[in-house]
Amino acid sequence: MKIGILGSGPVGLTLTEGLIMAGHDVILGTRNPSKESLQQWIKKKGGEHVIALPFREAAAQGELLVICTNWAGTQKAIESAGLWNFKNKVVVDVTNPLDGKGPDQQGRLSFSIGHTNSAGEQLQAWLPPDAHVVKALSCIGHESMFRTQQEQETPTMFICGNKRAAKAAVTTLLNEMGWKDVVDMGTIEMSRNIEPLSILWYAYGFRTGTWSHAFRLVK
Repeated sequence: MKIGILGSGPVGLTLTEGLIMAGHDVILGTRNPSKESLQQWIKKKGGEHVIALPFREAAAQGELLVICTNWAGTQKAIESAGLWNFKNKVVVDVTNPLDGKGPDQQGRLSFSIGHTNSAGEQLQAWLPPDAHVVKALSCIGHESMFRTQQEQETPTMFICGNKRAAKAAVTTLLNEMGWKDVVDMGTIEMSRNIEPLSILWYAYGFRTGTWSHAFRLVK
């Protein structure tokens, strides 16, 4: 599958590398595709299986799209990508609506929206009605987005979205990334409850100095 990733920061690059290893081709959408450091990374990590293009071309070519931009620039990135390029596509939302102020003394991050709204809901509202947003991978750091098959414990990835077929497609992709336990939490409004898990995830890492942890739903 050709997967379009909007965002070339640490999350975007981690996902690009992992999805290539899972057998996919990646079109990396970015503001500056010719940036030398990015092109060097592509030569080293991706080879012929990844290219960097402007947001619009990446969104047009991607059969499934992943949004992992900084929250403050997310709406602008979507507009640059062309709203029509999202029509009838599954859109994986990896964003969290962070306010950009960084952690407090307890290691807590803060959101710019919440309780009555979420990044997942806002993305669905910005995009055409027939774009199918699925919230996933927002409750964990990019270092741990791909799981090894040899893990003794099975972490849980929580997802939500409005279309069942879109969630099934994302579940398959997550399985390929090593997530054996994917739990569907319901409609996109459940992003309000999934996204705050990222604050808990980060706070634990901040306090312990470790970043390989994940959540697990014990059934």
